[in-house]
Amino acid sequence: MSSGQRPNGVATVGLLISVVCTSFVVWVVNALIYTARWDFIASNPDRVAHQSPTISRAISDPRIGEPFAEWMAICAPVLLVGVLLLVWSGLHELRRNGAQTEATLRWFFRVSVGLVILQALASVGMVMLSHFRFPDHHFGHMAGSYLFFFSQAAVVFVGQILSNAYAKLPADGRIVLPWMARVRRIYVWVPVALAVIYLVCFVLKDVELGVLNGPLFTVYVSTEPVLLSSFLIYVLSFAPDCIATVVRYVWGSSDALA
Repeated sequence: MSSGQRPNGVATVGLLISVVCTSFVVWVVNALIYTARWDFIASNPDRVAHQSPTISRAISDPRIGEPFAEWMAICAPVLLVGVLLLVWSGLHELRRNGAQTEATLRWFFRVSVGLVILQALASVGMVMLSHFRFPDHHFGHMAGSYLFFFSQAAVVFVGQILSNAYAKLPADGRIVLPWMARVRRIYVWVPVALAVIYLVCFVLKDVELGVLNGPLFTVYVSTEPVLLSSFLIYVLSFAPDCIATVVRYVWGSSDALA
């Protein structure tokens, strides 16, 4: 956005809340997924002597799984709110600027709605995988895990499409920083590479490969939390764009507040 137009006040508040929501979720979920495995290993040294636990196995312990589920029930809707406000604020500024054609606005609207739906599905998956746990709810847990994994991966994919599209717009009325769009174009390959490694290991971990099975499973369980972190960090990567818009609002001209 150029200095000639101040961001909308309501949209700016939405972006600020979005940063708070996504930052909270990224911090809490990362703490949960790493400490769950560490706590399970510390509590069950004999069970993990020959095989590291997955997050799913770690939360099967009620002492770990129950608080994990409670926090996920909080984080899932908070993450959805953060993404929803980010998307809404971007669309609001885009329409308020008045420089785009109706066809362009409709495209941004459709893709943005699709992104919110995908995040809603991912949030449902977060709740399912944490509340349906091994050994009593194997099907529910796996269904939630698949729903979260593929939906959150799709959020990254669609988010990258939107990031690139916003970055190509004229500066006036744009909330995406071109340099952050370039950073995301590089960073997006991190979750892509991790997802490929994870899926390959997931498929091969039950195949008899002799001496390779041990190292393969270690790569599998080690990649899992890092992959989840990379998904969430991608969402958080829009925080600099949001903060820049907030700064422009605070230091902008006194007119065009609405």
